[in-house]
Amino acid sequence: MFQERNMGIYVAGIDLGGTNLKFGIFNEKGIRLYMRVLRSVPGQSEATAQQIAELIKASPIRVSMVGIGVPGTVFKPSGEVFSGNLKWPGVKFGSLLEEKIGLPVWMDNDAQAALAAETLPGGSCFGLETAVYLTLGTGIGGALLINGRPWRGHDNGAGELGHFVTHAGGLKCACGMKGCFEMYASAGALARLSGGVRARSVIDRVRNGDEKMHAALRAYAQEVATGICSLYMLFRPQAIVLGGGVSAAGDILGNEILAQIPDGYNFSKEDIQKALRFATRGNDAGMAGAAKLALLNLKKENQ
Repeated sequence: MFQERNMGIYVAGIDLGGTNLKFGIFNEKGIRLYMRVLRSVPGQSEATAQQIAELIKASPIRVSMVGIGVPGTVFKPSGEVFSGNLKWPGVKFGSLLEEKIGLPVWMDNDAQAALAAETLPGGSCFGLETAVYLTLGTGIGGALLINGRPWRGHDNGAGELGHFVTHAGGLKCACGMKGCFEMYASAGALARLSGGVRARSVIDRVRNGDEKMHAALRAYAQEVATGICSLYMLFRPQAIVLGGGVSAAGDILGNEILAQIPDGYNFSKEDIQKALRFATRGNDAGMAGAAKLALLNLKKENQ
């Protein structure tokens, strides 16, 4: 049974990954009121739409719109989603879901959603005008906040920060280029540097005094620091936020990164130290951010 609320708009925020579908309902202040988690079904867009339709039907709060964050690129205005993790080679999922549920749907990149969540009260970017967001996970995702709003480029494809080149002619990336940042600064890169040890285990072993793992972490931090310095020079942001699985290392990783940063010709190590921070929204970031982006964009379209 729906729980009718007297005031405000309620939004379904969905973090749709290759493993899990996280579904939450949020109010206009970004407070989560309800949550469910299901296994996702990559490669099956119709089945995914049906999952979401059933979640909305069964939820205790009636929603007015839906926001979805996906690991890939959502091109506007076509609405095509290109996602390797979801096995969607250009699926117009937003329009498919709208037809099924009769509600407006906003689709966006999951890093854009995570950054949007960090701009909510309590987030690492609350009140800021400029920020760079990096997800250090299996790959590297990215998003940009400029003048207090997401910056997307002319076709909504901007922010693929894992694919700017830090090593010309380096390792070949799945995107087709060589030497991409994510080939050297993702969780997979840390595993390669450590001889196959998973990123979380590397951090645990560093905490326990394993010098071999500490050397691997230092080498990894050098790669992350190289990218951070370049991004700082490009965007001069108030914040550079690290999210994703590797960021769970917290100060251990942060201190190693800062140790590798030189004083640049027009910035200091202290500038980077002031800007560098870790994501704070945790498990609901993708959902909360997707809900916020839906509110921001769908309300604007209807004004």
